[in-house]
Amino acid sequence: MLKEAVLHSLKTLLPKGQIFTDKASLIAYEADAGVDKGLPDAVVLPHNTNEVQRIVHWAGEQRVALIARGAGTGLSGGAVADRGGIIVDFAHMNRLLNLDSYGRSAVVEPALINLHLDEQARQSGLYFPPDPSSQRASTIGGNVAENSGGPHCFKYGVTTNYVTGLKVVLADGQLVRLGGRALDYPGYDLVGLLTGSEGTLGLITAISVRLLRNPPGVKTMLAIFETTEQASHAVSAIIATGLVPATMEMMEQKIIGIIEPFAKAGLPLDAGAILIIEVDGHPQSLDQQIAEIAQI
Repeated sequence: MLKEAVLHSLKTLLPKGQIFTDKASLIAYEADAGVDKGLPDAVVLPHNTNEVQRIVHWAGEQRVALIARGAGTGLSGGAVADRGGIIVDFAHMNRLLNLDSYGRSAVVEPALINLHLDEQARQSGLYFPPDPSSQRASTIGGNVAENSGGPHCFKYGVTTNYVTGLKVVLADGQLVRLGGRALDYPGYDLVGLLTGSEGTLGLITAISVRLLRNPPGVKTMLAIFETTEQASHAVSAIIATGLVPATMEMMEQKIIGIIEPFAKAGLPLDAGAILIIEVDGHPQSLDQQIAEIAQI
């Protein structure tokens, strides 16, 4: 527990309504989507990079731990104050700062929702491939901190493959810019070092990402198997032939039984396992890709 004098000095850093120390507010931040729990000493909600620097300077002087938090959808406890400290909630830093359709890139603040970036990009014929299962809620900053991936990561890679630049506040309050809008920079890959570091190396306040053009065509198939082992062999066989579907997702019988009553997607409840396979590319190639996979 922080002393009252320390908490009082914290409250002078930001405008009213951006710092919370009452028990009711803190309980809302004691867990993420995983199993770990920890009650923070306070929660701060900065609105810009300058305020983040102020918080970090203060924390260094007071020797107080800082924990960055986006939407709290992570499963690894990365946003949990398991030993106390101050949670830095980036909820107010959620803007799309720039979208360059010609350069196929964007600059975003850390609390921009993954799906919102993708929706904005698709209006320009582009998309952001890293799509964790929590895409509707998870933030780009959290995706960078955890190096998240989703169904498209088999073909297109995870978050680190799309982050080209970062604006980061280091532990001493210094603001540094790593990388930029270009695809590759000479020297050490410090952007790659920060991506996946779970907030342990700095607090990210802006992110430059690259975007891809939308594939001209997409086709999806559902493959049904008697056992999980058969479905697993099918995945290996598809990869062994050199085919690279856009996504391959497996569900075993228990998961099908949970999802179908909710989604009513027509999934076979008596199947031992299913594969949902999506291919993309030029429309003329889709039927041939599906046929090859079906043959396998």
